[in-house]
Amino acid sequence: MQTKPKRSIRVPRKLWLVVVLVVVGVPLWAQNSTVLFPDMQSYAVVNQRTIAVRVAVAPCSWTRVTNVAETLTYVRVKVETLPCPIPLPSTDELAFRDLTVSLADDLATRDVQDANGQAVPSR
Repeated sequence: MQTKPKRSIRVPRKLWLVVVLVVVGVPLWAQNSTVLFPDMQSYAVVNQRTIAVRVAVAPCSWTRVTNVAETLTYVRVKVETLPCPIPLPSTDELAFRDLTVSLADDLATRDVQDANGQAVPSR
């Protein structure tokens, strides 16, 4: 008695490429399309040319200082965050992160402000 060889189902390469692009591309596109500007809770003076700003963000987000503008009267800090691309457990809860900001000149008596020009309290 002869048995027929099993036939494997071949998936075209183009279909595999589409699947990979959807699985990888959609979360990356969703993540990059939702850049957020978190509120700064406070700042602390590390030394006269370094401060640490505290922001509340999702635990798995990528958060960074994107711009620092200095004048004689204020230091304006812009922070951006990319939230989690896929909902995970506890991503709706916020975590505090301290981000280090290096200054060109001493802080002295200058005010620290967020990107909108709102004063940030010191801690």
